[in-house]
Amino acid sequence: MVTTIWSQQYSGVMSVKKSERCKSTAALFFILSIVMIAGLILTAFSPTSSIDRVKMKNELSSVYLNNEVNTVLSQVVGIETVRSLPYDFSTPQKSPDKSNYFADENKTGYKDSTIDVICWKETHKNGAEICFADITIKHPSQFRRQWSNGDYNSNKYQTPLRIFNSSKGVIGMSADFYKFRKYGIIVQYGTVICDSKGVNYDLDVLVVDYNGDFHIWKDNDLRDHIQKYGADDIMLSFTFGPALIVDGKPYDASVDTKKIYQLGEPMDSSGRTAIGQLGKLHYLLCTVGNPGSRRPDVVDIMAAKGCITAYNLDGGQSGTMLFDSKVYNKIAYKGNERPMSDILYFASAE
Repeated sequence: MVTTIWSQQYSGVMSVKKSERCKSTAALFFILSIVMIAGLILTAFSPTSSIDRVKMKNELSSVYLNNEVNTVLSQVVGIETVRSLPYDFSTPQKSPDKSNYFADENKTGYKDSTIDVICWKETHKNGAEICFADITIKHPSQFRRQWSNGDYNSNKYQTPLRIFNSSKGVIGMSADFYKFRKYGIIVQYGTVICDSKGVNYDLDVLVVDYNGDFHIWKDNDLRDHIQKYGADDIMLSFTFGPALIVDGKPYDASVDTKKIYQLGEPMDSSGRTAIGQLGKLHYLLCTVGNPGSRRPDVVDIMAAKGCITAYNLDGGQSGTMLFDSKVYNKIAYKGNERPMSDILYFASAE
């Protein structure tokens, strides 16, 4: 009898204490959640949250920590958050998750919470194979560039696939082979990697801002802009060209192509490589294989897919599309990868 009463009293006391602990834990978690949410809001709307903030060095660990905090908040509080990658020359911490690759009829792709890729092939009217990759990302930092041997100063070339596999990217493509040319402006995260003015050259430059939007600049105008204001507003730039589509309209470069674009044979039939923007953080990659195509044909191809801005990159033997640790297209001419200095790629932020 005494034991039963004591047990009931003890049980009641323990229930009260357990309830109090639960309330304290819930209150503490609520306070921490409010603090973290307030911090995220202040960060998002702070004047230093855009270019000044992303230009900060040694923030790699803080970016990944913020990602994990954001994930917890989205799961517990129900707030949708966006993961990102550091704005620096590092590669993502994680490789793509193999379980996220898929194949459906004539298309293959990759999909997770931060990136959606669909790849497919078509046949051009002249019989050439056209490879496409439609890419949507959640954050501009997922649009990246990688260099041979991981160093933009490297003078040793690597095959695009080797560069791509070291980048931990989901989808990639040969870029502008900047080390092969002796002219042009290349910028990454505000760092001017090279700026060499050619005689009588005023090339089209593809500039990508920190919103992930495309802009076409003449290199002399861009050079003046950088001299006056610096390059902090430039996330990435590529110099090859010419431009294909500007503001949703075909870009007429026929007047100066023979004089300026001596590299790339834009008016001859050749293997082609192009990149376009379809919408907000929405892009299209394209390669054209043998027997190749002329620049006006690539304009038509990219316009038909709905590009609002499109740009010609290094094609011919260099034109390579990379997906799922493989070369996706049939490389023009010799059919073998050409060692080069750089690729562009899109990565997961999961």
